[in-house]
Amino acid sequence: MAGRVPPEVFAALADRAASLRGRATGRVLDLDTDPLDDADGVYDTIYAFLQAPHRRDLDRFYCRLCELLAPGGLVYVLEPTIRTGPRGRALGIGGRLARPIAGLHLGRDIPQSIRRAGLFVSDVHRFEVAAVAAPFRPFVEAWARFPTLAPEDADVS
Repeated sequence: MAGRVPPEVFAALADRAASLRGRATGRVLDLDTDPLDDADGVYDTIYAFLQAPHRRDLDRFYCRLCELLAPGGLVYVLEPTIRTGPRGRALGIGGRLARPIAGLHLGRDIPQSIRRAGLFVSDVHRFEVAAVAAPFRPFVEAWARFPTLAPEDADVS
């Protein structure tokens, strides 16, 4: 049985998700409405909101998004993530750990997984959603794209 993200998480993120969706340009892949298995070709904008908890192999998932992203395109993510900094380290070293939720994969470093796929995280906003269960409180909103070559690295022939 697949785990389910609590409805209050979707409600808490609705305005943020709507704002990001307003940035769409070109061909759009929105994983809320378009199954990843049906995706073909390349997309200028990819939205992956609350997808990570359902993906066992997160690195493979972001590699697939990378394959589908057009040069100059953007991937927008809105996902539960791990806490960073001293508080995150304290919680990870025997502090208060959240109880696992059956069927969901939580507690992962979303920006790091995006980077491992070969994308550059150009904007990252970490925030807490206070009115939801503990495993869903630390969130990240991130925008990723292909790295841009530095002028000295570009071929100018």
